[in-house]
Amino acid sequence: MSEKKTKLSIVDILSLSIFSIGVLLIISSAFISPTPTTARLSVLGVVFLFASFYYVYKFIEKAFKEKQNIGSILIALVLSLTVYTSKNILKLIQDSEESSIAWRFYLLKGTPGKGALSSEKGYIEKVNQIDGARKDIRIIGIKTETLEKLQGTWPINWNKYAEIVEAFKGTSNLLLFDIFFVDYKKGQKEAMENALKGTDNVLFDYSIESTAESRSSVINLENRIEKLRKYKLRNVIDEEDRGESWLSFAVPPIEQITENSAGVGFANIRKEDNSSNRHMPLVAKVYNHGPNNETEYYPSIDLIVTCRYLGVDVVTDTEVVMGKYVKIKNIPEKKIKDRNGEHDIMAVPNKEREITIPIDIYGQMEINFVGSLFCFRDDDLYDVAEWGKEYAEQYENTIFLVAMYYATGRGASKDTHLSPYGEMSGIEHHAHAINTILNQSFMSSTSEGLNLFLFLLVGLIIGFVQPRVKTWLGFILIFTLVIGYTAIILVSFSKLDLIIPLPSVIIEQLMIFVTIIGFKILTEEANVKYIRNTFSKFVSKDVVDELLKHPEKIALGGAKREITIFFSDIRGFTTLSEALSPEELVKLLNEYLSTMTEIVIECKGTIDKYMGDAIMAFWGAPVDLEDHPYYACVAALVQMDKLAELQASWKERNLPSIDIGIGLNTGSAVVGNMGSSQRMDYTCMGDTINLGSRLEGSNKTYGTNIIISEYTYERVKERVYARELDLVQVKGKTHPVRIYELIGLINDEDIKKVRKPLSIS
Repeated sequence: MSEKKTKLSIVDILSLSIFSIGVLLIISSAFISPTPTTARLSVLGVVFLFASFYYVYKFIEKAFKEKQNIGSILIALVLSLTVYTSKNILKLIQDSEESSIAWRFYLLKGTPGKGALSSEKGYIEKVNQIDGARKDIRIIGIKTETLEKLQGTWPINWNKYAEIVEAFKGTSNLLLFDIFFVDYKKGQKEAMENALKGTDNVLFDYSIESTAESRSSVINLENRIEKLRKYKLRNVIDEEDRGESWLSFAVPPIEQITENSAGVGFANIRKEDNSSNRHMPLVAKVYNHGPNNETEYYPSIDLIVTCRYLGVDVVTDTEVVMGKYVKIKNIPEKKIKDRNGEHDIMAVPNKEREITIPIDIYGQMEINFVGSLFCFRDDDLYDVAEWGKEYAEQYENTIFLVAMYYATGRGASKDTHLSPYGEMSGIEHHAHAINTILNQSFMSSTSEGLNLFLFLLVGLIIGFVQPRVKTWLGFILIFTLVIGYTAIILVSFSKLDLIIPLPSVIIEQLMIFVTIIGFKILTEEANVKYIRNTFSKFVSKDVVDELLKHPEKIALGGAKREITIFFSDIRGFTTLSEALSPEELVKLLNEYLSTMTEIVIECKGTIDKYMGDAIMAFWGAPVDLEDHPYYACVAALVQMDKLAELQASWKERNLPSIDIGIGLNTGSAVVGNMGSSQRMDYTCMGDTINLGSRLEGSNKTYGTNIIISEYTYERVKERVYARELDLVQVKGKTHPVRIYELIGLINDEDIKKVRKPLSIS
């Protein structure tokens, strides 16, 4: 690609500046924390791109020869940045991205209904087949059958929970109640308090309300929160108040529960519109929650459970950087035993004895679901209470989660959330979150900077390749890109737990593909119009058709070609003009020039220009013509025959007679579009042209009508009659040139072969 020297106008400078600012605004937004302000800046960047696009393209048309190729890259750049910005601000695209992630889970990590609801349906065998679902996480479920066996309604009497606490007392297991103990139930709270005494393995969760409306209705709230503060996180870094608070005030369990528990953490799940829940909050930021209205940070029950399981303290052994990570530190080198033998308590041990969990500005981690519903072993709460210690002592170092588990009827409360596999029980969300942390198999998403690079890379590949290939190859290209990109996304998700944008990039690819096809059609139509307008008056229709098939044959800017140049001029034009009125002179010249032009075109020549009464034409360009010297000779002889007919006609009309001189020369010349950016002509130049012009003028000296150079003669001497005239020294040439008078054709039938009547369309 070669560039033209183009003078920048004020409009060019202004449009290029606006375009550049738009690009910079979008790029900078990819490396700044997402806020409403950065979103507005990126939208403003898109507005700048579209506002300046037309003028930037017009500049490209002036500055570059390969305007279609450069224009396609420009289109790809603008659309890549636009779709990237849309991904971050348009809910429709964001929802499609979420749906695609759910589809990846569905496709690669299980399908809804995999497993079974009970052991009668082969549940144990199914669970044993699920990769990544830890066997030391179990659910003690409150099911429909549980309520029926208890012959009661929801909520269950706390005495039943107390029985389970007693059963697990003294074991190495952890028992988590995903049930809110917020009411002072007479007789029941005493049973739970007594059961909890002497335990260090029972944990509870609670809710943090999102609004302050019901704050005054909670009994002993301040006293409860004060008890809760022993679990408040202290090693928290929240630079520039980066973390987002979405909760208002905590409603902890009653004091008797908190005081006697091994840990109390919030259980809230942050719902995001209608999208599936793939996140689990680990840290809650609550404004004005402390005794002096300071901001406080509290751990989730999942974080507390995992810390207890790993043998560390959630307050002293964690470090939180809002928007970046939660780090669990100082994990002891503890060995645990299970059916697979003895192994480190850390799934992926490291020298630092730390687990770093990525979190967002809301304190949420991404859940790496290892399968669909019913991945984890479960037992009926009624049965566990009945079996008592016999059940609990079967297990060691196992986390038991007591919760509502798809119960219906008898006033059962619904505790399900939308997951990538459809509605899933809340406790399974917690189980998958705990499973993710203990397996150290964290999901990660590509950074915005990498996403931007990805959008630009994919878009520019299409923008660069598509205009350079046939349309059908373009379809193969886009199909290959879509399939290949999707395959890479699936492999990355399956093997690396990496989430990369999918639908938005596919949308980008299709938009760029379709737009460039439209752009190619428009520019090719403009090219067709240009070729027709430029050449239809100067060359034959079949030459124009050939140029439309192969527009590359028009050498923009000039290319060296071998041609035969033709010059003709009227003898005594000054005398002729004095003998006729201006109107008569114009009419006579038009008749003459039209006839001579038609003959040139019929013989596949190209009219270069008219210079008053003179005609300049050439053969051999823009379309190659192997026998161009002979075609030029035939045209010259036909013109002389036609001139004789015109002279007879003019004599009958009492008009002056016209005589002409013709010069032909064959050689190399530079042919192409030449001129300025405002005006261009398809023409030729070089010594070959100069010699042809001088030969035309030499007819006066030798009293001839057609003179050809030795270069033309050598190419046609076997097929023409010619008479050698002289050996002349031409100005600018070091060697003399032999010249000949062209008299006629050896075979007059060639006129019919060479000459193709001009079709008027």
